[in-house]
Order: sequence, then structure tokens, then C-alpha cells
Amino acid sequence: MTGATGVTGPTAPNVTANYLRDFGASFSTNSFASTTFPLTNILQNGTAITPGPGGSVNLAANQAYYVDYEVDAEVPPATNAAASLTLNGVLIAGTGAPFNNPTGGLVYKTNLSASAIIETGANGGNLSLRVNSSGNVTTFSEATVSVFKLA
Repeated sequence: MTGATGVTGPTAPNVTANYLRDFGASFSTNSFASTTFPLTNILQNGTAITPGPGGSVNLAANQAYYVDYEVDAEVPPATNAAASLTLNGVLIAGTGAPFNNPTGGLVYKTNLSASAIIETGANGGNLSLRVNSSGNVTTFSEATVSVFKLA
């Protein structure tokens, strides 16, 4: 029987050398416009992923990343709520997570989440978790964003 092959040990590449995990406690909005969720860095390693301004995340140039997020939303009746990720202010395809609370008397608490693999260009990138709501004030809470640089 043979064991694993390839480079191992202290000189091998560390596939988790660059990662970041941000957290946001609570944020309320009834803005139709997408608003950056204010995040606080809680865990970070490496230089390819760093905390950015206003709770955003700075990404190094010419790299590939796995990103995911989740955020809870307390959505009042007759209100739409959504979350998504943007890179340099542009929606990352496939990361939109909408929820529609139909007319009625209940406030729904739901979890919005998505993930994607993205690539940055020569100037790097600025990643943000964006939320928006139509109708009544929606409270977004317990947000997390995780970013891992791919080898």
C-alpha cells in the first residue's frame, strides 16, 4: 500500500494561506438602492485578501477567489429584500439572493446566501456585500462573508 504522493510537509504550498472572514451584526434599510452592509474583520491571514473601507474586502490583482456570504433578513409584509456580492461596484453574476414576503401580517425571517468563484484583473478588486429592500424597513443581521484565494 502506498501513501499520498506529491509535495507535503513544511515546504509544501499552503492552500489556506490567504483567507478572510468578516462579520456584521445588524443593519436596517428600506432603500431601493443597494447599500453596502457594514462588516467587521474577524479573521484574516495572508496579503492577497485584506479588509477594505466601509466593511468591504480588498483583493489582490490577477488572482482567483472562492467567495461566499450569508445574511439573515427580517422581511415585513409586502416587502422584497435581497443580498448580493459586488466586485468594484458591479454585481457578481449568480450571487443575488432575493426574497419576497407577500402581503399579509407576518414578518418572515429568512437566510439569504450565495457563493461564486471570481477572478480579479490587473488592478485587483474591492468586494462588497450589498443589501436592499423595497417597501418597509428590513433588518439584516448575522452577516458573514468568507473569501479564500485559490491556488
